Amino acid sequence: MLKTKIALTLTSLALVLTGCTAPNGDVAAFDGIQPTCDKYVGGSAIDSVKVTLNKEEIPKVEFVTADANAGVKSSLEGIKATQTKVIREGNGPTFTGDQLTILEYAVFNATTGAMLGSSQWNGSDTAAQVFDKANSKVYCEAMSGVKEGSVIAFATPQIENDPEGSLYVFELKKVYLPRANGAVSTSPSGLPQVVRDPKTGRPGLIQPTFSKPTEFNKAVIIEGKGAVVAATDSVTVHYSGWMWTDRLGGTFESSWDSQPATFNLDETITGFGKALEGAKVGSQVIAVMPPDFAYGAQGNGSIPGNMTLLFVIDILGINK
Repeated sequence: MLKTKIALTLTSLALVLTGCTAPNGDVAAFDGIQPTCDKYVGGSAIDSVKVTLNKEEIPKVEFVTADANAGVKSSLEGIKATQTKVIREGNGPTFTGDQLTILEYAVFNATTGAMLGSSQWNGSDTAAQVFDKANSKVYCEAMSGVKEGSVIAFATPQIENDPEGSLYVFELKKVYLPRANGAVSTSPSGLPQVVRDPKTGRPGLIQPTFSKPTEFNKAVIIEGKGAVVAATDSVTVHYSGWMWTDRLGGTFESSWDSQPATFNLDETITGFGKALEGAKVGSQVIAVMPPDFAYGAQGNGSIPGNMTLLFVIDILGINK
C-alpha cells in the first residue's frame, strides 16, 4: 500500500531505518505540544558514568563494574528508578512522548559493563521507534525533555526481566511530531468534516450529506508552522484512508493502527503527492482522490478498480 513499515522491538533492537542526517532544527512546528511522558531525572549513579564520543564510532563507557572476588559492586547497582544525563545537547525540537524517533544506540550490561548491542553510529543502520507511556514508558521517560541532536546516557534499575540492569547511550537523530499541530479550521464545501480523538489526535469523519466528488480536492484543516513540503521530498506522516462509493465506508487502512508511515512523494499515488506538496510540517490535510489520482481502473489489493479515495494526513516531518 502507501506506507513503508517502521518497527523496532527494543528487546531485540531490530534495525529498520537508515541514512538519517543531522537535525534540521525545525523547532517552530512543535510549539505548544504538551508532554505525555514525565521529564527525565538525573542522579549520582548516572553522573558517575563517563561516555566518550568519537565521530562515527560506537561510544565507550566507563564506570565501576562489579567484581565479586574483590567485593566490589557496580556503581549503577541499587538505583530505584531510571536515571538520565545529557552527554551532548542538541538544538532541535524536544522529545515529549508518543513520537517516532530515529536514533543511534548502544546498550551495556549495568553490572559487568559488557556491550549487549549497538548500531554502527555512522548513519548506516539507525533504528526507529515510537516511544510512548503505554508501551515503552521506561524509554519514554528517560528521553522526555531531551532535544533532537542530543546524546544521552540512561541507566535502568535491576528488575526481574533485567536482573543486572542496563545502561543505554542514545543519539536522537530525528524527532517527529506526534500529530498535526497548529491552527484548526473546518473543511471547506465539498469535503467532509473531520473530528479528532482529543488524546491521540486520530481523525474520524462525519458522514457527508452531499454526493461523492468527481474531481480532486484538498484542504489544509490544521495549519502547521514547519518547513514546506516539496514534490520530491520523503515525508513521515500519519494517515487514514476511506473508500467513497455512494457513501463513505470505514477506513480501509490507517497508520494510526501501527506506526507513522515514511515514503517518497514522487513514488506514491499521484493524489498523495498532490495533496501534500506545498503544505507545512505540522499540517493536517484532507483530500478526495478520484480514480485517476488514486489506483485507477486496476485498483490495488483490497481497493477495487475505479474507486474514489479520501485521506486525512498529518505531516509529522520531512526526512533529510
